[in-house]
This record gives sequence, C-alpha cells and structure tokens, in this order.
Amino acid sequence: MLQVKRFGYYWLDTWVLANIIQLSTQDFCMRFLNRTNDPTGRQYDQMTQAARSGQANIAEGNSRHSTSRETEMKLTDVARAGLSELAGDYHNWLMLQGKAPWSVHSEEHAKVSGIKLDKPNYKDDVQHLSSLHILAQKTEVRQLVEIK
Repeated sequence: MLQVKRFGYYWLDTWVLANIIQLSTQDFCMRFLNRTNDPTGRQYDQMTQAARSGQANIAEGNSRHSTSRETEMKLTDVARAGLSELAGDYHNWLMLQGKAPWSVHSEEHAKVSGIKLDKPNYKDDVQHLSSLHILAQKTEVRQLVEIK
C-alpha cells in the first residue's frame, strides 16, 4: 500500500501523457534543432524545460494533495502553463518551416484528439512497470504524430 500512496500520480493519465510529451519533445529537439537553426541552444533548452516542468509539476502537485489543495492546484496550473508554452514553441517551429498546424477538421487532429491511453497495471513494481507503460504508450502515440 505504501507504493500506491508514494506514487499515486503514476496512475494519472495526465502524468503519463506529460511523460510522453517530455520524452517526445526531447526526441524532437534532438532531431530537428541544431547549431544552424538554434545556434545558442536556447529553443532546445526552452522546449525541453517546459516539457519537463509539465511532468514535474503534475507529480509535485499531486504529492502535495494531502497537505495543501491550494498548492496542488497552483502546481497543476504551472504545469498547464508550461505545456501551453511548449505548444506555442511547436507552433512557432511549424511556422518557421512554412507550415501551419493541423486544422481542427483534419484527420490528423481527430486522431490526436481521440488518443486513449491504456489503463496502467503496475502491481507491486511501480517505477519499473510505469516506465514500460509510458514507453509503450509513447510508441503508440508516435505512430499517430510522427513527422516525416
């Protein structure tokens, strides 16, 4: 029972998705940002830190649930703001490439909006099994959004 209390946020879809976003953002930055288009590494740093902040603030906020609902809500809001900033960075990158985001009426948008994560089943090995779960979910999501 201690593991469930200690790692309660591991079962949250928002935390799993934030981890997928963080890992995918790191992949994206390594693949598409370099010394030619990001000479100081600032965009790389901003994007990876915003993605990390989303995941970390969800975890920290949920961990504070039992001591302060106000702190939990503030940290959740910080996570939301960081992920919103990251979305803006992706939008800006697309525009710099001469591309626009998908239309809300497009097939791609419908696929991404309809993502359903598998229910986790971590049993008594939360950290190990949650890592495998996140990696499996990341693979499924990547198939929907892969940039060619």
